[in-house]
Amino acid sequence: MYRDLQGIQSRLISAGSAMQMGLAFSGLMVVGAMAMAIGDVRAVQRHRKNTTAWAHRGSQGG
Repeated sequence: MYRDLQGIQSRLISAGSAMQMGLAFSGLMVVGAMAMAIGDVRAVQRHRKNTTAWAHRGSQGG
């Protein structure tokens, strides 16, 4: 059923169904680290936008 999936998602599903809890836990750690990295990138982008708003005033359409 899950043979067509690739990447971390398929690893988590197969590890959970095979009761390999160490592999499943490490996969969850990878997903958590990726989520935190995405959150950090978005925070930096938001900070840059807020601190350089003076440079973008003319480009806003409204």
